[in-house]
Amino acid sequence: MHADLIESYLKAHGVDARLVQESYEAITFGFGSGAAQILVPDFQLMEARKLYERTGWNFDLSEVDDEDDESDE
Repeated sequence: MHADLIESYLKAHGVDARLVQESYEAITFGFGSGAAQILVPDFQLMEARKLYERTGWNFDLSEVDDEDDESDE
């Protein structure tokens, strides 16, 4: 549910966000507890992060891949 909310918020602000959910747990356990990712184009990544930070939401972002960001610096 949190991922749906974030995806909708980003889209409403012009970010081309795509929600990707792993469905293994949903099939195995019969409920939607699988991990979710919200993908955005590289050129909109900083904008998406700023929008997310502005909301004050504190959802788990432990799966954020910052490897590419570090190599650009």
